[in-house]
Order: sequence, then structure tokens, then C-alpha cells
Amino acid sequence: MKIKITNFMAVMLCTATLLSGLAQQVVSENSKLDPQASAELDAFKKRVQAAHPDKEVVAVEADMVKRAVLAPRQPAANPKIAIFVKNQTRVPGMDDEVDGIRDRIGAELAGAGLIVMDQSEIVSGFTRYKVTTAEERAGLVEGVFTGGSAVRVAQMLGCDYIMLVSVVRAGSTRRKAGGRDVTIFTLNMSTKVNEAVQGSSVYGSNWSNKLPVPGEFAANDDAFNYYNDLVDQWAQACGQEIAEKASSWRRVDAAPVELVTFSVSTTIDQLIEGLENGVRAPNELLDEMRHALGGVTVELDGAALGSSPGTFQATPGLHQLRVTRQWMQPWQKTVNIQQGTALNIALELSDAGLQRYGSMEALRSLIAVEYAEAAMRKGAKINFDTAAWRDVTLGDKDGNNVNVGVGTTVVR
Repeated sequence: MKIKITNFMAVMLCTATLLSGLAQQVVSENSKLDPQASAELDAFKKRVQAAHPDKEVVAVEADMVKRAVLAPRQPAANPKIAIFVKNQTRVPGMDDEVDGIRDRIGAELAGAGLIVMDQSEIVSGFTRYKVTTAEERAGLVEGVFTGGSAVRVAQMLGCDYIMLVSVVRAGSTRRKAGGRDVTIFTLNMSTKVNEAVQGSSVYGSNWSNKLPVPGEFAANDDAFNYYNDLVDQWAQACGQEIAEKASSWRRVDAAPVELVTFSVSTTIDQLIEGLENGVRAPNELLDEMRHALGGVTVELDGAALGSSPGTFQATPGLHQLRVTRQWMQPWQKTVNIQQGTALNIALELSDAGLQRYGSMEALRSLIAVEYAEAAMRKGAKINFDTAAWRDVTLGDKDGNNVNVGVGTTVVR
């Protein structure tokens, strides 16, 4: 067996390069076919022999040529990184410098070929999933620094890496040098980068530097002028080191995403399910009535999926789920959907629903009556009791109260 590039292939290579702008390569592989093992050659020999009965076919042979076209891999898209900066010092005013620190390291990383997420993108990602200040204080955002929720935050933001910058220490000390007063400003920074698939660390460094300033200048200037000089030094040194090392960072490719199945049901669906116990009808009819009378709409990330109760599919992970029904308060939360997730949602009457029905008990009774009427129109036989309900009172068309008591049986 031999691998070679032919002259013809070289010509094709040049043509392909001119046409596509990519340096393509054609590789061929020639292998001799064995006449004793090839059914195709054996059939060919017999056809030739039959066509020439006056001669004898003493040998047949053929070459099989396989060709493959190779082209350079397309360069991977520049990775996207989200930067979080945390002030761990007690220096007054240092909290106000956090955004400036983020901007300076962001500019260095952009020069290193990374796409730095804008602060507004990060805010938008958190707003989309309704991350509240209380949740942040409970550890969602600060959990990034402890390594507890880096993957979750990355998933919300859609980034490849998360950079965690901490201002560890900032301070000043007065000294004598050559008979003169000198104030030495010190800044300690720590930096860590986590990849966003598994949350593992791909880069880390601790940086410390001192800046001596003549005492007469330090006494009259704002100390943050010198802290900012040190931050500039850190950003330049950190950016340069990352530019040299970023290409060697472990890039963990996310596994192919497969859809997972999850289900949604509500208290309205559970009510109707209880009414179905005494109904004799095909499953298709029961399902039709269930959705028609339930009237509950399920939306995922702003798109309607269908009605509950139901089973749906989505990519695993965080999603914004919204469940609505007329006269009920909309239910909306960020949910972590995994295979087999079952969401049972309690719906409550809205203000308009309370004005219309007065209570959930009254709504339940009306749904029971509507269900019986719908079953009658469909020709289904129904016999159900309200033993599991509390006593409820409805008004008839003439305004008279009609009591539906425990154990009442309604037949249509």
C-alpha cells in the first residue's frame, strides 16, 4: 500500500487554492485488488470470457483509488470572557474603583485576542434570569469567587471563561530613606480564570508591588492616584502573561447538547384530573377536554410550548418558565430543567379573578359544572362527586344561591 500525491492532484491543489483561498491537499491511496477475493473482478472475468469464447482469459487486475481532500481547519472563534472584580480591602473608596479595574484588565485581554463581555451584557444576562440583589447576597455572584457557581453563571451569560479578580490588599507605610520621608503604597491582586464547562481553573496568579512616593507629594495628593498607578502596572503585567498563555488554556468542549424531557402541571390540571375519575370516554376525548377547560399556557424563554398538563423538550440547564391562565396570576421563575424534571405549579386567582369568582372554591365548582356540560355535549357519560371538596355556594342565573355540598353527585 502506498500513499502519494500525483501531479494531477498538484494541479487540482493549485486550482482549489485559487478558487477557495485555502491551501487544500489531495491525498490518494492505491491498493491492488485481489482477483481471487474480488467478486466484482470474478464477474468481470466471466463476462469477458463469455464474450470471447475462442480465447481464454488468463488474468484480470485492477487498481482501487481512494482520494481525500484536506483543508486547513477553520480557526476557532475567539473565546468570550466575563470579568468579575471584587474588593476585599477596607480602604474607603476602593469599591468605587472596581469598574475602573475591570475596564483596564478588559482592555488588556481584548488586546490578547479574547472577547470581553461588556458590563451591560452581564447585567442583561442576570436580568434575563431574574437574579435579584438578595440572591446575589445569598452567594450566587460571590459564589463565583468560591468556585461554587461559576458554571451556572457562565451558562447564564453564555461565555467561555470567567475571570475572577480580587483586590486583596491596599495600604501605605511611611518610611525614612536618605533622611527624607517616603510613603510606600502597596497593592496585592489575585487573578483566576475558570473555563465555563466544568468550572476548572486554567490560569491563576498573585501579584504584588510597591510604589515609593516622596512624603511631601504623598501628603498632598489623593492616595488613589498611586493605587491607580499600581493597578495599571498589574493590568499590563497580567494582560501580557495571559496573552502568552491563553493559547495553551485547556479548552473543554461542551458535550453535544441533547434535548431533555420535562413535564408541567398546575393545580387547575389536578382539579380536572380529579373530575375524570368518573368519566367513561376515550383517552383522546379526555385529553381534549383537559386542555380546553384547563386553558393553561406554558412558555419557555418567551416562546409558547403548548398547554398544561403536558410533556415538553428543551436543552438542559437554566430557562425562564412562564405559566399563564385567564383570571389567574402569571407564574414565572428561572428553572433548572434536567431529564425528567416535573414541575407542579400552584396557580392563584388574580385581582380580576377574585372580583369575578370571589374564591378558588367558586372557580373549582364552575369548572366542575363546565366539565359536566362539555362531557354531555361530547356524548360522554360522567358521574363524579365532590367529596374531596369543601362546601361551596354558587349563584344561579336568577341570583339564588345553590349549595353544592360534600358528597353531592352530578350526573349529565
